[in-house]
Amino acid sequence: MPLLEVKNVKKIYSTRFSGNRVTALTDVNLSVDEGEFVAIMGESGSGKTTLLNIIAAMDDATSGEVFLNGTNIKDIKENKLAEFRRKKFGFVFQEFNLLDTFSIGDNIRLPLVLDDRKAAEIDDKVIPLASKLGIKEILDKYPYEVAGGQKQRAALCRAAVMNPSLLLADEPTGSLDSKSTGEVLHLFEEIHEDGQTILMVTHSVKAASHASRVLFIKDGAVYHQVYKGDLSNHEFYNKISDSLQVLLGGSR
Repeated sequence: MPLLEVKNVKKIYSTRFSGNRVTALTDVNLSVDEGEFVAIMGESGSGKTTLLNIIAAMDDATSGEVFLNGTNIKDIKENKLAEFRRKKFGFVFQEFNLLDTFSIGDNIRLPLVLDDRKAAEIDDKVIPLASKLGIKEILDKYPYEVAGGQKQRAALCRAAVMNPSLLLADEPTGSLDSKSTGEVLHLFEEIHEDGQTILMVTHSVKAASHASRVLFIKDGAVYHQVYKGDLSNHEFYNKISDSLQVLLGGSR
């Protein structure tokens, strides 16, 4: 059984006053196996982030179903959703979403604190992971005191510290310079190699080339997919670029 299954998901937004209806997703079907690193690509407005929000139970599908570890997300009671998201998902966003009034270390510890973990257990999890991601020396600093690449490392650390079933990343390199982008993508690869399942939305071919599979969304549905296999990141980059040219009708 796949870790994640998305079945016939459709999303229609209706405006309150005009009654206009906008279809963001028409019929999305996909699955992600445990241990995969999957990227989702598509033009702006193709529904990538909408799909991610539905998978994360932060938005409701108009129709269709999402299953995580065999559990239909629709069946989770409203008062249990926050706990479900905290335990099952890790989130990495383009704008980091760190709390400026918390130190880097406390931002990372927060999911564990909310889960009522003991202080000794929290440090046993945070310190090794922070060391692995190269941010142990900035744990006492505040987000406004560190660079963008360090903020995203902290966000990645916070997302992974609970050992989530699925790590969701929405344009995780969108606010980074090229050097920081390369460093953060390398860390995503390392966490994936340690067994973490990752689903990443991105417009960046470079970011997608670090995944093991890429799904392309067009007109609100999964249009095509490509597998990395034994290709290098550079070779997979070229394969993704070729697929995008077809997807976008020859324009890049």
